[in-house]
Amino acid sequence: MTVTPPKSPLVPGGDRDVDFDELAHKLVVVAGLRRPGVHLGLVVTLGVLTVVCLLATVTRASAAPLIPLVGLAIAAFVARRARTVETDRQLVTHLAGYAVAVAVSLWSMSYVARTFF
Repeated sequence: MTVTPPKSPLVPGGDRDVDFDELAHKLVVVAGLRRPGVHLGLVVTLGVLTVVCLLATVTRASAAPLIPLVGLAIAAFVARRARTVETDRQLVTHLAGYAVAVAVSLWSMSYVARTFF
């Protein structure tokens, strides 16, 4: 019985071996990350999360719900920089940083909710 080596699946365009720049370009094209509506959606998401933190601060009468605002501020900074990047690789890198900052902010929201309230 012989074992055949697994073949890598085809990526859009029919290429088998893709370097990171080509992969970033294909990701940007498929996800439509260059569209202005995507950046507007990112900013609106940050706005909603910020309002939730501020409302929690008012209703809880505590400054603890302000802790996630640091992550949201970092995400806003990265989203602003993502609008002016020139290459697709930079765009993917910035949006990955945005996703990490929002994830850390959401985690800190849950941590604050579990720990302090």
